[in-house]
Amino acid sequence: MIRRVFSQTWLILLVFAAWQIWVMRANYNPIVVVSPFAVLKDIFRNPVTYLLPSLWTLSFALAGLAAGMLLGVALAIAAWRSQLLSGLISPPALLLSSTPVVCFIPLLVRIFGYQSRTELVTVALMTFFPSFVFAAQGLTKLPPMAQDFFTVLAATRTKQLLLLALPASVPSLAVALRVGASYSVMVTMVSEYLMQTGGLGNMFALTSQAFETERAWGASLCAMALSVALYTLSGAVESRVRARYR
Repeated sequence: MIRRVFSQTWLILLVFAAWQIWVMRANYNPIVVVSPFAVLKDIFRNPVTYLLPSLWTLSFALAGLAAGMLLGVALAIAAWRSQLLSGLISPPALLLSSTPVVCFIPLLVRIFGYQSRTELVTVALMTFFPSFVFAAQGLTKLPPMAQDFFTVLAATRTKQLLLLALPASVPSLAVALRVGASYSVMVTMVSEYLMQTGGLGNMFALTSQAFETERAWGASLCAMALSVALYTLSGAVESRVRARYR
């Protein structure tokens, strides 16, 4: 296990080691350039300071991801049931996904205000597109001859959805979960940074303004760790699903 982790992270560790040596030799002011060791030391000396914002960011990332996936699946089902709805849903969904989150947040703030629910809505809307795309693909990616079998049995459209299309789309939804998991943390961080509702994004904004460089970098490192952890866990779920559907 340790050898596998090292084989995947040795280049990052090498970059951090070179960064540490460069800062020590150049003797820069910490406000200008902070060393990786100083960031890690601040995290280990003040774990509670980082724990609560990390839990805040994690909770909103997971809640927003869940809401976004439910929205994506619901829209994919609507598009699957009706060609007209498919044509109406797909262009706005594509437009929404291509809009940068920093441009989207001011509009939501005008509607919902500077509140935590705005952060949740932002994460949900910005993470629903992967589940919509993969769910729409999975609903049409059926086993060979399965559609003909259900047609022979005169199955209704609803039964085809519940007994055939939705079960067949589970592997695609697992991919959507992996894609959206890491993206959700980034969207949550940006939302918190712009709205300053709390979490690691708010912590990064406040510490940057106060020139507390170590703590600002520490917040970024925690966000990166959360993103990697969610991506790894969702990747494990995807592997289990693919093995089950093989």
